[in-house]
Parts: sequence; C-alpha cells; structure tokens
Amino acid sequence: MDKRLFIEICKKLYDRKYVVGSGGNVSVREGDKIYLTPTGSILGFLKEDDIAEMDLDGNIIKGKPTSERNLHLMIYRKREDVNAIIHTHSLISTFLSTIDKEIELLTPEGEIFLKKIGYVDYFEAGSLKLAEETAKRDEDVIILKNHGVVCLGKDLIDAYVKVEVLEEQAKLTLLKLLVNR
Repeated sequence: MDKRLFIEICKKLYDRKYVVGSGGNVSVREGDKIYLTPTGSILGFLKEDDIAEMDLDGNIIKGKPTSERNLHLMIYRKREDVNAIIHTHSLISTFLSTIDKEIELLTPEGEIFLKKIGYVDYFEAGSLKLAEETAKRDEDVIILKNHGVVCLGKDLIDAYVKVEVLEEQAKLTLLKLLVNR
C-alpha cells in the first residue's frame, strides 16, 4: 500500500475542506488487509505511522481504526471491485441532503464519473445501522442524509475524483435551485 499517496489524499480532502476537524475517513483494501484513518484523527495532519490496519474479519492489527470501520468493512465484504473508500462531510452535498434535494448530474463529468447517486436515510454516525444501510447500496457514490458522502473506487484516486466531481455537481445543483427560485 502506498502510504505516501494515502497521506496525500487525506491532506487534499482537508485542504479542499471536504472534511473539517476530525470529520471524515479514508480506507484502502489490499488483499485481505484494510488500511484506515484512525478514529478522531485530523486528516490534514496525518502521518504514515498513524494509519490503522485491520483484516476483513474486523480484527484490529494496528492502531485505532475510524469509528466508521464497520461501514468500510461491510462495503469491502460486499464489493470485490472496491479497493478504496472515502467518507467526507462535503459542505454542499451534505447541505442539499438536509433540504431533501437530490444532486443532479449536470455535466459530462457528472455522468461519466458518478453515473448514479445512491441515498441513505439518516442514521447515527458510526452506528451499525448506518453501515448496514450504506453497504446495501449498489452505487459508487452515496449520500448519507444530514451527514455526508461515501465514494467508492477501484483505487484511492478513483474514489477521490468521485468526491471532487460530486461536490462540483452539488454546487451546480444549488446554483440551479437558486436561479430557478
């Protein structure tokens, strides 16, 4: 696993304000091992030594994995095509979920990278119910009502690009709503 890329992606998420404070988490699967951001960590200040490790059975190998570890585990168990998961609290995507507005795919990038967006009702952060309901979705991009977003990828860059494109589509959707008022 490329720990430098992992840290670089975490820093990008923080610098672009897709996560603030200790919000959000990232994981990568390699074989039957999962590398995750530690619980309570601030992604913009993470170091390679901080990365937690688990196996697919949920056994902790190193560190204290994110409180959303069940969400990551359940998705990896269901989807063999997914090798990276990024969960953010992207501002506009999350805001639109609080007013029950779905994000429209308004540009070619939206159609190409996101294809279809899934939605999950509100469940407490870190809860087993949230993990179960999110893992039931078949989309690679999932909005968690009043909470944030989960983007799945074949690798870390694929998942990260989906985070970026989703937030752009959310901004465009919000602008369209404002203009059409």
